[in-house]
Amino acid sequence: MSLEMAGDNRSELESVIEHYADEPLKREAAEWLIANMPGHSVVWSGGIQAFADSVMLRPLPQQEADRLWDSLQNTPGAEVRRKDIEAINAEFLIGNIDRAFEAWHNSPWRDEVDFDRFKKYVLPYRVSHELLRHGWRDSLIKTYSPTIKNAKTAKEAFELLRKEINSTKRSAKYKFPHLLDAVALRNHYSGVCLERCVYLANVCRALGLPVTIDNCGRWANYSDSSHTWVALILEDGTYTIIDEDSIARKDNAIDASTFKLNQAMPAGYPYTSEFRKRLVKAWRQTFHLNPVETMPKFKGELANRLSSPRLVDVSQEYGISGSVSVKPDKETEHVWLCTHALTSGWIPQAYSKVSRGRARFDNISDSVLMLPMGILNGKEVAAGLPFYISDGNKIEIKPDMAQLTSATFTRKYPMNAGWLNRYSQIPGARLEGSDNLEFSNPDTLFIITQTPVFFNSATIRSDKPYRYFRIFADLPSYANMSMFNIYDKDGSIITSEAWTKKGYIDLGTPAVISKVEYFPWNDGNFVVPGHEYRLDFWNGAEWQLIQSQISNGYELTFSGIPSGALLLLHDLTEGKEERPFTLNEGKQVWW
Repeated sequence: MSLEMAGDNRSELESVIEHYADEPLKREAAEWLIANMPGHSVVWSGGIQAFADSVMLRPLPQQEADRLWDSLQNTPGAEVRRKDIEAINAEFLIGNIDRAFEAWHNSPWRDEVDFDRFKKYVLPYRVSHELLRHGWRDSLIKTYSPTIKNAKTAKEAFELLRKEINSTKRSAKYKFPHLLDAVALRNHYSGVCLERCVYLANVCRALGLPVTIDNCGRWANYSDSSHTWVALILEDGTYTIIDEDSIARKDNAIDASTFKLNQAMPAGYPYTSEFRKRLVKAWRQTFHLNPVETMPKFKGELANRLSSPRLVDVSQEYGISGSVSVKPDKETEHVWLCTHALTSGWIPQAYSKVSRGRARFDNISDSVLMLPMGILNGKEVAAGLPFYISDGNKIEIKPDMAQLTSATFTRKYPMNAGWLNRYSQIPGARLEGSDNLEFSNPDTLFIITQTPVFFNSATIRSDKPYRYFRIFADLPSYANMSMFNIYDKDGSIITSEAWTKKGYIDLGTPAVISKVEYFPWNDGNFVVPGHEYRLDFWNGAEWQLIQSQISNGYELTFSGIPSGALLLLHDLTEGKEERPFTLNEGKQVWW
């Protein structure tokens, strides 16, 4: 079947099979690769290849790389999608097979990797949709074989390679919108998790380690993004290394799902570090095709992933073992469990067909808000109440329209420990006034002694006029502010300025000041004056308006809130980050 799809490239692929006529194991490997080629492809053009070739030769600073990519937009020839089955030649495939077998047979962990595991997680010539390059295995072996020369097991080698690669200083993401080949990625180790994973996985495979990329599909309660990580696949299970750890472990937590708090926040501080990123399921990206269940078309790219033959549910490998049975309240034969995304509403994360009036879902995470949805008369509709799993129990969220309450809000999106770490560094920073731009003999007007929140105010007790002001700290990052308001001696505002990279405020002429208001660098999700906000609740079918109002301060109080409701606070003026929440004794519980 695959050969029939190869078109003019069929003879190239057949010659690979013929090449291994006397080597049955390699012939089987070649046939397996070719059988699983359909569906693999890469976007290619002369300009794309020229850019990758340039990065392969030497690391390019971001500005130089972006200028190069801009200049290559005029390269003759349109971008095309090259299908592997139609484009990969015999020389490339034979070289890949031979080097993969050499790495497998010569590795000290040969006995840890059976042929099936070798086929699936060492042999493939690509990890994702990256560009391809002849000789990529040889190049990566030459670079990294010294790193693992003393490793005796696959686990040891995996740990050493990850440590070595992660020690590389990360570079800024290029404007280049495609995924570079593994050799070029050696010179461009960016902060983008997929690029890092593709590189590490290719290095591991070049050295005979059975690895793949696992992912979360889409975070269930954070941003609009996915996350990927590299997993070592051995007979006794899946091994991963998370965050700052250096040991490969089974039954690990999900990589990058927590925000570490560096120091305890002061008693009574209004925000906590409890928030963590959550997922519904964990998925494995494979080169080979997997059986899939036919399902109706549901909106969004994520729904297509659920029926992808190259994704397999590996939630159990990460201790995700919750089960739930959903009885849809609509006449639908299919149910999708959906989470709420930033910009696209409810998005599907799991699927099940209804049997005997119920849809069963296994290997589902707990503490994740999910809405059952189905298709009725060709439209996606809610098929039940939103719920979450807690200690094996299904907890539904249902508004009580007979019990109304009020609540005060300062944010529309959860705070995490990353921001709290920044704020905990600020105490000790001071406001200085000066009569010269060099701040050669500045006066200290006040010292920040407490961990700030979003809106902070300080009284200035000085009769001396100053023209220049700055927040100064032992480390410049400790003094990062987003906005600064300065008031004159009569209490009238002199200036309200966004903090800039220049790091100071120039009033133009000296003035005696009586008060300052300062706002640390933040994520833009606090309530601010002048913005219009709308509070909605989920009525079982859609989001329904409770109240809209324009803020005149740094908090908002809404009344008429149904008790027990799922809520959503929108900033209609600007910003897109928002999360559903419930109330517990008047405090927001984020989902």
